[in-house]
Amino acid sequence: MSLFYKHEWDEENKQLTLFINPSEAFYEFAVEFAEQKSGTEKKGSLLVIARQYSKQFLPPQTKVNSYRVKFQNFLVAVMKEKQNEAILESDTLEYGFYKVMPDDTMKDICQLLQMDEALLRSENNLSSDTLFVGMDLKVPVYRHTVVASDSLQKVAERFDTSKAAIRSMNKLQTDCLCPGMELKIPRSE
Repeated sequence: MSLFYKHEWDEENKQLTLFINPSEAFYEFAVEFAEQKSGTEKKGSLLVIARQYSKQFLPPQTKVNSYRVKFQNFLVAVMKEKQNEAILESDTLEYGFYKVMPDDTMKDICQLLQMDEALLRSENNLSSDTLFVGMDLKVPVYRHTVVASDSLQKVAERFDTSKAAIRSMNKLQTDCLCPGMELKIPRSE
């Protein structure tokens, strides 16, 4: 039985959306992703399966820019291709900014964002913990698009961070999320 049972092709964006079989294949998929592997290995093996599917079901020489993997209506993964070399969307380095407020210390900011102090200093080329009010600190982030089943708590658990860190990076006043919303999630490593 194949992991995917159908696909949708977006010619304009050259994007292939693959749907996971809702029966035994989903169980196999869940077991595969529950094993002790790093995030890159997990998505790497999923990318290999997506590429095999595209070679089997798309016309030869079809250029695919990205793969989207869904289970029912839930987006499970997004993977991009770049010059025949896979780039996993969550592994591309992006940045958000944290504006230093009065009484903020490097230690307080790192605790809030659940980041290593050395990493934050390194990303901002700081040789000491001296900060200035209004200073924008560059923070490495993941990007996450909210789906209907997401809650702030679920997103925080998925990325091993806190709700407060996500609220702070996205200037959220409440825990309410709307599908389609783009969130910046602080990276701890």
